[in-house]
Amino acid sequence: MIARAVILLVLIAALAICLVFLFRSLHPKKDPATTAKTESETEESLEESTEESGESEPDYASISVAEMPEAANYKSDDKQYSMALAAKLAAMYDYDTAIAVLQGYTGAADDPDIKEYIGRYTNAKASLVPVNTDTVPHIFYHSLVNDYRGFSIELQGDMVAKGNNCWMTTAEEFNTINQQMYDAGCVLIKLRDIAKETKAADGTVSFTPNDSLLLPEGKKAVIMSEDDLSYYHSYDGQGFASKLIVDTDGVVKNEYTDENGLKHIGSYDVPTLLEDFIQQHPDFSYHNAHCIIALTGYNGVLGYRTDEACVTGKDYAGRDISSEKKAFLAANPDYDLETERAEAKKVADAMKAQGFEFCSHTWGHMRAGSSSLETLTNDQKAFRENVVPVVGDVDTIIFAHGEDIGDWHDYSMENEKFKMYKSEGYNFFCNVDGSTPYWIQIRDNYVRTGRVDLDGYRLYQAMVGEEHSVADCNAVGIHDIDSFFSSWRPTPVELRG
Repeated sequence: MIARAVILLVLIAALAICLVFLFRSLHPKKDPATTAKTESETEESLEESTEESGESEPDYASISVAEMPEAANYKSDDKQYSMALAAKLAAMYDYDTAIAVLQGYTGAADDPDIKEYIGRYTNAKASLVPVNTDTVPHIFYHSLVNDYRGFSIELQGDMVAKGNNCWMTTAEEFNTINQQMYDAGCVLIKLRDIAKETKAADGTVSFTPNDSLLLPEGKKAVIMSEDDLSYYHSYDGQGFASKLIVDTDGVVKNEYTDENGLKHIGSYDVPTLLEDFIQQHPDFSYHNAHCIIALTGYNGVLGYRTDEACVTGKDYAGRDISSEKKAFLAANPDYDLETERAEAKKVADAMKAQGFEFCSHTWGHMRAGSSSLETLTNDQKAFRENVVPVVGDVDTIIFAHGEDIGDWHDYSMENEKFKMYKSEGYNFFCNVDGSTPYWIQIRDNYVRTGRVDLDGYRLYQAMVGEEHSVADCNAVGIHDIDSFFSSWRPTPVELRG
């Protein structure tokens, strides 16, 4: 019995050895170099197969939506460009225009790739969900600080340095916030996207909440604005950019002079840095929305001295121009108002093509709540005559100092200031209210939002745990503020009036 068991074990072992050799002969061990070559060849084969079948994702990195013709008139025999442009539009959730562009390709009817992508975009659109327009945050910035000088008491004095520390954001902080917002699923929309506007035969407009504002599940709509994009004389030497220009490639950039006196052309403020980010992440923008720029006029706009006071020597109220304006004119004896306006308009037109919008911040940075009706009426006249010729008509006013023309109750025509602004074509009104992440009124004859300042004071308050500031930051995905809060800033950050 024992002998039989031993024989059986020997036979089983011999069979196992035979199976091992058989397996090795069928599956020889690969040489690493041969393996790498084989895998590389496989990838190339897949790429070729993908290209032949049209399954590769269109490359839209170099596509500018700003250069796109009207979709209804779009016609092209360039399949690659048409697919890339459509992909860029689809990334910005504009599926209808993306489909129209694909259909505008001359060979669309018989092209399987075009049909496939039309199907993809149709399905993607069907999966979108409505945005709750009552819970859309509206965040804002002032011009960005690019170096330590803006916060230096030694260089700027106590009042200016502490004001910058409170009201301003650094370029690095802005970039980090954009990335955090993007990672949290935030998507920029235009202020006007939250409401449907209907115009009657007599030109009267009315508004209702926009139930056609759609985004993918989990995305969060956010409005962004920037105040005071004029590059005031008083900003000189504080680490701000000095103006916006259109470079030789037709791209809007900043001029910025660093602490060593070296001039740079690049991205140094909200519009240029935001445009860079959206070019890299088009899905951060709904239908190419960027931000709305709130302009005063007393020191010109966009870094250009476009106000007629530079010629007359008096402002609209008959007051002498400031010593800073006088110094500027003395240093620029060849100054010409129309040339300045033409250069500024060139920049404004390029910015509008990119997706930016402009609005009033009042000509003189007025406190609208406490100023008289007469003062605001004259101020609006100055804005109309000095700013509108450069940036075009506007229908939005972002109140300087955040000071509204009414309390939280609805506006009415009994409010003479509201009545005046309505007569001037204004329909959108914005104040500042950091006590809540969002505050929106969509009424029959106007739209109003509160705004949250993402500046040094708000970031510092959130960093130290102040309840409202934490909620404001959480609403747009901002976190771990201590990891990006600028080391240039003195702390604590004091609230300035």
